[in-house]
Amino acid sequence: MAASSAHRPLIVGTAGHIDHGKTALIRLLTGVDTDRLKQEKERGISIELGFTSLQLPSGEQLGVVDVPGHERFVRNMLAGAGGIDLILFIVAADEGVMPQTREHMDIIDLLGVERGVVALTKTDLVEEEFLELVEETVGEYLAETCLRTAPIVRVSAQTGEGKADVLQALEQVAAEVQLGERGSLVRLPIDRVFTMEGFGTVVTGTLWAGRLREGETVRILPRDLTTRVKSLEVHGRRVGEALAGQRVAVALHAVEKSTIERGDWLLGGGSQRSATTFVDAQVRLLASAAAPIRSGQRMRFHLGAAELLGRLILLDADRLEPGKRGWAQLRLETPTLTERGDHFVLRTYSPMHTVAGGTVVTAGVGRRRRYRREDLAALDQAAAGTPRERVAAVVERYGARGCERAPLARESGSSGPEVEEALRELSETGLVVPVGRRRVVSRAGLTAAGERIRGILEAYQARAPLSWGLAKSELKKRVEGEIGADVVEAWVRSAAEAGRLFVRNDRLRVGSDRLVLNAAHEALRDAILDAVRQAGFAGQRQRELLAQVAARGHGPGSAAQREAEALLLLLVDSGEIVRIPPDFYFATSRVDEAIARLRDYFTSHAELTVGDLKDLLGVTRKQAVPLLEYLDQQRWTVRRGDARRRGPRLRADAEESPS
Repeated sequence: MAASSAHRPLIVGTAGHIDHGKTALIRLLTGVDTDRLKQEKERGISIELGFTSLQLPSGEQLGVVDVPGHERFVRNMLAGAGGIDLILFIVAADEGVMPQTREHMDIIDLLGVERGVVALTKTDLVEEEFLELVEETVGEYLAETCLRTAPIVRVSAQTGEGKADVLQALEQVAAEVQLGERGSLVRLPIDRVFTMEGFGTVVTGTLWAGRLREGETVRILPRDLTTRVKSLEVHGRRVGEALAGQRVAVALHAVEKSTIERGDWLLGGGSQRSATTFVDAQVRLLASAAAPIRSGQRMRFHLGAAELLGRLILLDADRLEPGKRGWAQLRLETPTLTERGDHFVLRTYSPMHTVAGGTVVTAGVGRRRRYRREDLAALDQAAAGTPRERVAAVVERYGARGCERAPLARESGSSGPEVEEALRELSETGLVVPVGRRRVVSRAGLTAAGERIRGILEAYQARAPLSWGLAKSELKKRVEGEIGADVVEAWVRSAAEAGRLFVRNDRLRVGSDRLVLNAAHEALRDAILDAVRQAGFAGQRQRELLAQVAARGHGPGSAAQREAEALLLLLVDSGEIVRIPPDFYFATSRVDEAIARLRDYFTSHAELTVGDLKDLLGVTRKQAVPLLEYLDQQRWTVRRGDARRRGPRLRADAEESPS
């Protein structure tokens, strides 16, 4: 989003070859020497990052990150360059464009910095004609870089000449910077860790997005440490709240300095996002690279203030040629925190040269496969489109399995709020259907799931004509990994409400809720029901029941027994027979009669023992105990020691009785 610099603070960073006067120029502009180390002052070169603030003529303040220029300290330069909004690019008039000039330019280009001011320093050391020649040469070089439109300003840190021109140029460029927070996470890449007396452990960095407040609970990743913000400082002044774009010093509560290091992330805003070793990105190899990158090559990955090692896996090619782009997955050796849109830099493992960079598209999705069409299509979609389109595409890819809400942000490259808003819109239009508490499925995925389930039920009913329907638990087992359990539940509920599916005792049937038996099966069914009814309150075990039915001429034989077992289950499903664990079958009418006798019994008795039930029903103890356990389970009775009392269902009956 385009915005003026007034919308949030800006960070200006320096860049350029060693000894071209970066730190001296910052000292001229701010009055602060950013070289704080004894070794830096002795050697006259910057080794570590330096920080200060700079006031423009308008009164606006810019945060300043001064970076080292020596090739040995490029990793330190990269640790500070990730959070800058505009660049103060320095070229010495007595030397012109040098090797680190080019590498620093490549780095800021790869990091997506498009606006800056080019300071032609040390102008007091050269003649006017030579200065004009150098300025022309620098202009020709810049014409092929991301700073092709940047103003070139002459300045001398020794005499002060040109200071006002540099400040004026910075103010003009700052007003033209295209702003936008870096992602949606409230995060700060930690570029410095130290201990301060009275404050404890302090970390510093540029807040990339959101707001950080004193007293807020924060996490340190990838270490997953949870702590609290004791205090905040911006430009040496204590504040209650820090804003995106500000250089911030954060004093942490009860954290040892040794547990944190440069490259870690401070994560606020209550986010539960975790670090990952899988980063999907579009990678660009510099045209100036000496050789192609091969898939699987070990690289140095620079993001935020971190330098991490990992393998670059090219997904759509065997190697990436200079000047070309391609899809890749970084498989890092150490986890990091990243999200869609983050810019990173890649350097060769050894010798170390900046050769490539890229933009994160998704992170934490998992291992991608090379040349896999689905993975490449997913990355194409995640790189383009609105959050709604990206979320819809991810849900669509999951098909009938459905997709949990948690991975949607990672896989679509969207923020949590963007995902929720997209799901709300997609649900309202019917393109996405919520299933369960944490899962969604596309309308097409739900339709496909329904077609698959219906086919399974029809095939089952054809193979098992004596079964009323397939158990829902068995259906879920058959489609496991293909259709999500929540999706099955959602389709069953929808189809039953529409009359396209029939449910009985958790069994599912399509077509009709009525099972038509042939004459032989009707006879066998009647024989089973008659035998169970004749058993009365004693009930019958399955083995004895089937033997009795066979003795009546229905069987024997394995086929007949299987049919009898199926019909017995059918009678249970229809509610004509009750199965009581462990293996007793009762006619439902007998169970109802037993409950009626209990109801009468408890009108004059407070408790019931096993012996009382024996006498009440005329059965043995062995027959009474399973029935009594069933009555407990169904809440007709409640056990108190060795006796039973009237259960909730009998009490409810008594309360509803007119008497």
